[in-house]
Order: sequence, then structure tokens, then C-alpha cells
Amino acid sequence: MEFKSLTNIESSFRRIRLMLAVFTGCCALITGYALWSSYRFAEKQREKIYVLDKGKSLMLALSQDLSQNRPAEAREHVRRFHELFFSLSPQKDAIEHNIGRALQLADKSAYHYYVDFAEKGYYNRLISGNINQVVHVDSVVCDFAAYPYKARTYARQLIIRESNVTERSLVTSCSLQNTGRSDDNPNGFIIEQFTILENRDIKECGTMRGKPAVLKRADSRIRLFCRRLTRKQRIVLTSVVSLLFTAACLYSVVSSVSRLGERKGDMKTGHIRPVMLRPETTTIHSNIQKHENGLSENQGTAGAVE
Repeated sequence: MEFKSLTNIESSFRRIRLMLAVFTGCCALITGYALWSSYRFAEKQREKIYVLDKGKSLMLALSQDLSQNRPAEAREHVRRFHELFFSLSPQKDAIEHNIGRALQLADKSAYHYYVDFAEKGYYNRLISGNINQVVHVDSVVCDFAAYPYKARTYARQLIIRESNVTERSLVTSCSLQNTGRSDDNPNGFIIEQFTILENRDIKECGTMRGKPAVLKRADSRIRLFCRRLTRKQRIVLTSVVSLLFTAACLYSVVSSVSRLGERKGDMKTGHIRPVMLRPETTTIHSNIQKHENGLSENQGTAGAVE
């Protein structure tokens, strides 16, 4: 039967073409599935980080998708900018350092505010008045529905003087553009159209009222000195003061014990002089005396009658 079917050349070519078409289709499906699987595998591998622990063990750490972490990075970027731009100490180098780091996170809109503050002498007043400025960011509201992203910041600004502390409200707005990451800008954002919407006094609290000016000045100097110290310097200073205090206590105890029994100079013995008390005539004593005199008179009268 097979030889009979092969006698018809046209039908044989049809079967061969059909088999080749089926085979080619199967190969195409297998190749497509292999490519799709390879692409999926590569995407999953990009979401993983392999860490070598001293070249001995291999640990696997799963990394999050970058798009899922962008809102948190945007809020942290805005928060960091406000902390650097508005938290200032009364030192020229510290102010320039903080402002320089803050301007690397924003465009010229923030630089214009810096120039305006400098021309008005704001930073010079902080230095001459020994004023510290601290900002506390309460919340950062970001809108990711449209690009560039819009952000609004609500914060409290504390202006710390020697005599009082002024609390101010601070509300700002800006837009965020994506940019390349770097050591100075790890979140990959740039702040544009920075605007201060509100900056007004809320309340004022006294800190050293009623105390002399010398105590106020000493308190502010001590606080400023402690704030400038690093953690290691504070530990060293505390240790030195504790050692000095312990040494003084030991010296006092040892010197007191070693001097027991020593006599310095001649001791003189004296007697207590008697104190002469004068009787005071009071109303009570006069009444008692009159009563005694009356009793004696009555007794004399009674004897005479008898």
C-alpha cells in the first residue's frame, strides 16, 4: 500500500510539506517559549542581590522593585533638604556647609532664597546673636499622579535664643524631577520651583527669664559647647570629669583618716560660768503672792477668834 501511495509524486510532496510545516511550527513554539522563559528568569535575577561573606559563604538578599520605593525616597529627599537648608548653628563654616549640601538637592529656586537671606543679613544676625535654628518636619505630602511630582511640606521652625525660644510654622511647596544618583544625591531627585508659602510665629517661650545676665550667658555658652562636641568627645569629657571627682573624693577621705590623732596647737580647758538669772515680776507671780498673803491673813484671823 505504501509503494502505491508513493507512486503518486504530487501527494507525496504534499505530505512532506505538511510534515515540514508542522515541524517548523513546533520548533517556533519551542523557541518562543524558551526565549520567554529566559527573559522571565533574567528579570527575576535582576531583583536579587548576591553578597559574598568574606569569600566563604554566599548569601541571597531579595531587593525591592525600585518603582515601589520611589515615594519613600521622594519624601526623604524633601525632608533632608529642609533639614539642611533650615537647621543652622551660629557658625559661618557650619552654615555654609549645610547650605552647600542642601543646594546640591535643588535647583536655582532654592539658591535665590539663599541669596535673598544673605543680602538681608539673616545669617549674620544668627552668628552675632548666637542663635540656633532647628527645623522639625511634620509631614511631606507628595502627588505622584502627574510628572513632575508635586510636594508640599509642613514643618515647625525653632529659633533658640539666650532668653527665649520662638516657634514658627513653615509651609513650602516644590516639584520633583528624576535625576541620576550620586553620593551627594542618593535618592535621585532634584527639587524645582521651591517656594515658601508660610513662615510665621506661633508662640514664644522664655527659657532664662528672671535670672542674671551672667547666668544666661554662661548657660548659653555651656549649651553651645556641648552641642559642638561629638559623641566620642562627650564620652572622653565625661570620663575625665568622673576621674577628677573620684580623685578628689579619695584625697579627702585619705587625708581625713591620716590626720586622726594629730594635735595642732595647745588645747585650753575652760569652765562654764554660771548664768545669773533675774526673777521677772509678772502678773502670774503677783497674783500668786497676793493669794499667799490672803491665806496667811485668814489663818491669823481664825487664830484670834479662837
